[in-house]
Amino acid sequence: MLQMSVICPFGSAWASPVVLVPKPDGEIRFCMDYRKLNVVTRPDNYPMPHTDELLEKLGWAQFISTLDLTKGYWQLPVDESAKERSAFITHVGLYEFNVLPFGLRNAPATFQKLVDGLLVGLGEYAITYLDDVAIFLDSWAEHLEHLQKVFERIREAGLTLKSKKCQIGLNRVTYLEHQVGQGTINPLQAKVDAIQKWPVPKSKKQVQSLGLAGYYR
Repeated sequence: MLQMSVICPFGSAWASPVVLVPKPDGEIRFCMDYRKLNVVTRPDNYPMPHTDELLEKLGWAQFISTLDLTKGYWQLPVDESAKERSAFITHVGLYEFNVLPFGLRNAPATFQKLVDGLLVGLGEYAITYLDDVAIFLDSWAEHLEHLQKVFERIREAGLTLKSKKCQIGLNRVTYLEHQVGQGTINPLQAKVDAIQKWPVPKSKKQVQSLGLAGYYR
């Protein structure tokens, strides 16, 4: 992160601990425990997209491409006056972020504003949920034209994509933990299996801990 200028050494009156979270692809997501900072942060109530509405749009498409913005939040610079609040502690000193870190209360809303602005006017064939962009249509020729327009917007904004996570011109794709396309919307079988095999809760506390129950309700 130092080599990429994502962070820089700093002395600050603010400090948060580090949290390392494993990602599905085996990589590690570097996060901070910003709970104390978030308590005193004024919320940004910018509306987030409804996943069911996004999936409904994709479900009937014949051709779908999905694009993944590389380390999405890190592509958005932090205002100079806010950098010191992002400070975090390590065993080798105190650092602050030059770009938007994971864990901040308003990070999702801030990034969603960015990508919504990126695709303004393209809503008939392009949608996005945070860093997951999808382009969809029934005509292959038009789909290629629309892909070109989205790529041009991404280039003009100075953003980059993670190529190995992009899916181009497929009939069915994985998007927001669902398989969608050609008139179908299905949850991923691995997610269904995990729920079916989950032990039956035997107390109120165990029921309350079932965060997985809400996703496919």
